[in-house]
Amino acid sequence: MTTTRARRGRPADYGPVPRPELAARATSRRNHVATSQQPSSSSPSADEWLTVEEICTELKISRRTFDRWRARGTGPRCEPLGGHGPLRTRRSWLDAWAENGPDAA
Repeated sequence: MTTTRARRGRPADYGPVPRPELAARATSRRNHVATSQQPSSSSPSADEWLTVEEICTELKISRRTFDRWRARGTGPRCEPLGGHGPLRTRRSWLDAWAENGPDAA
């Protein structure tokens, strides 16, 4: 027979302790990320966020090449969304990098 072990001072059938202050912070972060992804220009596609896969497809390079460029600091400027999220590049950053080379990143 297996028994579940209760945390100190709490019966085993209780769920996790709700932490409203953490929930409020997570919600505000999600809202911040959602609003920061929207382009500032009037045209929605003028400064869109591109994924790494979209960049590689457009430049006709492999993901390995893209990662190598990033490691050397010669690739287009990228930012992780939400701090530790997936990498994204703005269309304007990619265009500037393509025109001016690594110094534009």
